[in-house]
Amino acid sequence: MNKNIFTVITLAALAVAVALGGIFFFGTTSVQASGPGWNQNTTTTTGRGYRGTANGSQMAGTSLTPLTDAEASALQRAIVEEYTAQALYQSVLDQFGNVAPFNTIVVSEGQHIAALTRLANLYGVSLPASVDPASLPTFSTLDEAYDAGVQAEIADAALYDTLKPVVTHANILQVFNNLQSASLNSHLPTFEAYQ
Repeated sequence: MNKNIFTVITLAALAVAVALGGIFFFGTTSVQASGPGWNQNTTTTTGRGYRGTANGSQMAGTSLTPLTDAEASALQRAIVEEYTAQALYQSVLDQFGNVAPFNTIVVSEGQHIAALTRLANLYGVSLPASVDPASLPTFSTLDEAYDAGVQAEIADAALYDTLKPVVTHANILQVFNNLQSASLNSHLPTFEAYQ
């Protein structure tokens, strides 16, 4: 009987240790970059013992590994890309009114900017200047605007392919992956459907 109790206690202790190890060292991230399930308070773990939240806060007792210059630059370039997409889509809305899918994708771009801004604030990276609306193209037709949306999302996804190789921080990589996925799997097909 004592052997059975000892076995149960040992297994329970092992299960707790495995669960805690998974939370604090193996890294789980469940940040969704955009869409109806977006949750700004989703918890992320980087896989290096750091645990933070998607809203950029840091949990007590943790420390951040500083970004390299290349990582800080990649984060700023990603923010500029998302600023540009949001400004382009807002420009279409200003020109043509509340038209789909620009009216929903512009909101998603704002969420992308917020996710990147939280990371920049978390690591002390200065935010780049926003896009000058005067630098944006104007369109004669909505068809031209849809084509521009397709090209913007292709460029957005391609940029993340160039940025990810210089990033070692798992929380930044996860956000980059999520934003690239939103471009390729949500925004791009949506714009293509309107062409």
